[in-house]
Amino acid sequence: MSDTRENKGYFVFTLDTELAWGHYDCFTPTMFSANGQEERKVIERLLDIFEQFNIVATWAIVGHMFFEKCEKCDFCPILEWKGKYEVFNKIYEADDPLWYGADIIELLIRDNPRHEIAFHGYTHKVFDENLLSKEEARREIREWLRVSQRKNIIPKSVVFPKNKIGHLDILKDEGFVCYRGEQILPGIFSIPILGKILERIDNLIQFVPPEVFDPKIEPSGLMNLPSSRRLFGMNRRVSLVLDMLKLPYLNMDCIIKGVNKAANEKKVIHIRSHPYEFRTEKDYDKLRYLLQVVSAEIKIGRMQSIGMANLANILF
Repeated sequence: MSDTRENKGYFVFTLDTELAWGHYDCFTPTMFSANGQEERKVIERLLDIFEQFNIVATWAIVGHMFFEKCEKCDFCPILEWKGKYEVFNKIYEADDPLWYGADIIELLIRDNPRHEIAFHGYTHKVFDENLLSKEEARREIREWLRVSQRKNIIPKSVVFPKNKIGHLDILKDEGFVCYRGEQILPGIFSIPILGKILERIDNLIQFVPPEVFDPKIEPSGLMNLPSSRRLFGMNRRVSLVLDMLKLPYLNMDCIIKGVNKAANEKKVIHIRSHPYEFRTEKDYDKLRYLLQVVSAEIKIGRMQSIGMANLANILF
């Protein structure tokens, strides 16, 4: 690996963008708006905020969202869901906007070349090698590539559905260069008993700054760009209480410490989220609070906001 990076830290922000696909196996109507319009408004608002602060985002897209409606493709994994999942009738031979997002793709393309579009599975099946065969994985990948190429999108980055990492060799063969790895946990979390206790407390109140890192190329030949932290990693009920107590940014301060550390040490910090996690005005305020700090670091030349594939290309 040739390290051609500039003398600065890097800020990576990934968004698992899946509408209802992330819950195909446990879908309930109350999870989403009836026609998917609220979810689309969230994406529009996020794009505006990224524009305001000159931030790049990697949008990990489920491939079936590229369609406007069911096209009855020769290879249709949804047929396997008939009689198994209630959502089958909402997807197959239908155009339910919770399952089809061609308009979202167009919206993201409009903002190119700022943002990156990444692979997030064709149907959001997990890439568990014990559950998904190599042939099934190839079909998931190749169908994604087939529909994305209609929009001249050739992804180089992978964000695994439900963060289950697998079939790296096939992804390498199909031209991908990097993937989002598992979240890095602080070393103290590895201490028996104490580590588990601290991890549970951190999941509740988010007090440990996220880890920063130097990217590595794995034996598969892909670069691992692990997650540093979920944006909304704090317990939701605790977060809402802090909002009511007028302490909305308390859970952002530890992430900001990570941003400053990445800038100081010339390393990478990788924050992840889902669009559907933005539910209140305070959630948008928290994002602005964080990105204001990132933007300040960028302006003084200590940090760069970058997509996953571009970062991998710098370091390959």
